Amino acid sequence: MANIRVEMKDGTVQEFKHKGRSGGSYTVERRYEGAFFVVKDEWGKETAIPAADIKQAITEPHDHW
Repeated sequence: MANIRVEMKDGTVQEFKHKGRSGGSYTVERRYEGAFFVVKDEWGKETAIPAADIKQAITEPHDHW
């Protein structure tokens, strides 16, 4: 389980937080597809961000307490 924080070069931040989904251990995922950083949520929605626009991407464990 994870939370993903994407800091852009222009100073904006996009956060993708673990929300959970019943029926399994669904969580947000990230991968690199060519020149894009792709984030997929628990329901399969994908967001593609141009890697050239990203300052840094941070994946942190979800606090499940």
